[in-house]
Amino acid sequence: MQRERARKKLHHRFYSIRTSMVLCFMLLISVVVLLVSVLSYNYAIRDYEKISIHYTESLLAEVNGSIDSYMDNVKSMSSIICSNPDVQDLMAEYNRYRGFGVPEQARGGIETLRARAAQQLDLMAGTRSEITNIAVISKYRDVLLSDTRKQVNPYSEYNLTDWFLKPLSLKEEIVVSPSHVQNLVKDEYTWVISISRAVIDRVTGEVTGVMVIDLNFLAIESICETAQLGKNGYIYIIDRNQNIIYHPHQQLIYSGIKVDPLKDILLMRDSYLRTEENKIYTKSESELTGWTAVGVINASELISDRTAVVNFYFTLTAVCLLAATLAALLISTTITRPLQELEETMHEVEEGDWEVRASTATNNEIGQIGKTFNTMISRMRELRDGALANEEAKRKSEINALQAQINPHFLYNTLDTIIWMSASGKTEEVTEVTAALAKLFRTSISKGENYVSLANELENIRSYLTIQQMRYGEQLSYAIDVPRELLTCTVPKLILQPIVENALYHGVKLSETAGTITISGATQGERLVLTVCDDGVGMTAAQLETIFDPRENGERGIGVTNVNHRIQLCYGEAYGLCYFSAPGEGTRVEITLPIHREEKP
Repeated sequence: MQRERARKKLHHRFYSIRTSMVLCFMLLISVVVLLVSVLSYNYAIRDYEKISIHYTESLLAEVNGSIDSYMDNVKSMSSIICSNPDVQDLMAEYNRYRGFGVPEQARGGIETLRARAAQQLDLMAGTRSEITNIAVISKYRDVLLSDTRKQVNPYSEYNLTDWFLKPLSLKEEIVVSPSHVQNLVKDEYTWVISISRAVIDRVTGEVTGVMVIDLNFLAIESICETAQLGKNGYIYIIDRNQNIIYHPHQQLIYSGIKVDPLKDILLMRDSYLRTEENKIYTKSESELTGWTAVGVINASELISDRTAVVNFYFTLTAVCLLAATLAALLISTTITRPLQELEETMHEVEEGDWEVRASTATNNEIGQIGKTFNTMISRMRELRDGALANEEAKRKSEINALQAQINPHFLYNTLDTIIWMSASGKTEEVTEVTAALAKLFRTSISKGENYVSLANELENIRSYLTIQQMRYGEQLSYAIDVPRELLTCTVPKLILQPIVENALYHGVKLSETAGTITISGATQGERLVLTVCDDGVGMTAAQLETIFDPRENGERGIGVTNVNHRIQLCYGEAYGLCYFSAPGEGTRVEITLPIHREEKP
């Protein structure tokens, strides 16, 4: 009652908020001060940025000069190798027989030439620590490595690369490749830059082969890292075709985790480019190599480095705001009290209390806002409850639909195995497989639930692998190594079976020898990581890049995409599948899930 009288008194004194708002124009003083301070500060920031950009451009020019000098030395080295008589004679001898094999009577002479040429290559390779390999290759693919202890990779397709093909048609030009994984030497897969040029017969003037020098990033990395661009700034090198020559975050770039606007940088006409991520890019192109050195500056670091400027404007603004606030404090208090009460009500709603309602005792504009707010909250609550129910139903429907896609997939394969055994007259094996199939379905059904214990999921896999062992015999073996304490973790149903099936049909089955599938489990912090490994044929980098792309039914990867989608529907995009593979080295799949334990009854 007393509170009601106070509100009525306030209503009579300030019936119209419009009249009271006139006094609030005093705040314009603060707005003007803030505006002037911000404009002055921004002007100072832009001026400092121009200085920083100019400094970066000068630094990039120095980096280009250092890299040009380094590349000029490497090109001189390549000229020495290509003009070496032993190298030229060896290539001429190989081209004489045109890849049809060296006759017995000529092998001694060629071996002598190989030894002398290899000694020269090894001597040149030892002059720089960043040289990983020097090789000379005839037009008919006779290879001599600088380190004779190493072997040529029999699966290498170097004859299709630009660094091999271009020198064959460009006699005097030197070819510089972008960074790539070296695969000429067996069992070596390092990131390198290849410098190649033609080996020319000194008598006929014909191209007889190609010389290639593989360089790691030690020298270029040292040059780029010497130039400091703040705490998080860095320098990288690209060519005219947007190929990365060197990047300190190269692995992140190629994996798609990090992105730099390479095309925009090459096409930019201004002296710098500012991105939405508040990064400033500057560039400097080398006339010798055609490479572009790009400097990346974090604009926020420029601001943090000018503490004195920030403090000055902050102090000026604070003093002016304090003077304006003290002048308007008494007047604004009576005006803002109802607004504060309404704001507190809004905060309570924001924190999840949908039952609270704003006071609507006043009849002025604030009272009308309160009534409208109460109506809006009631309506929003109804919409929220309906949206949550619909979203949960949609998510469950999607999970169930994805689950239904997997179940027929391995059922058809199992029935195919039973038909094959039955046709072969293996009655006992048919009985055993059928029993395993029944056990598999009892395990996988799991009372219609979408989540099962890890122990249940592993039992499901054992039944599946038992069935497949009956079909493939000694060609297939498997091992399951999961700690007992993890068996009570809950996981989405049927996430392992499609992965194991892929390992069998696209890894072990295609291998010429017997294969093994290994399933293991471990924890990483708050995450459960299940690993499925096979020692089958493995996958190429191109196959890995498209492993999660949409596929037609029956093609490799439909189950993989399904499982990854289900996991992310259940737990979010931070979880899912990660593939690691290389041709001839098998495949490893890591399934990352949050750790959830079964609730004990």
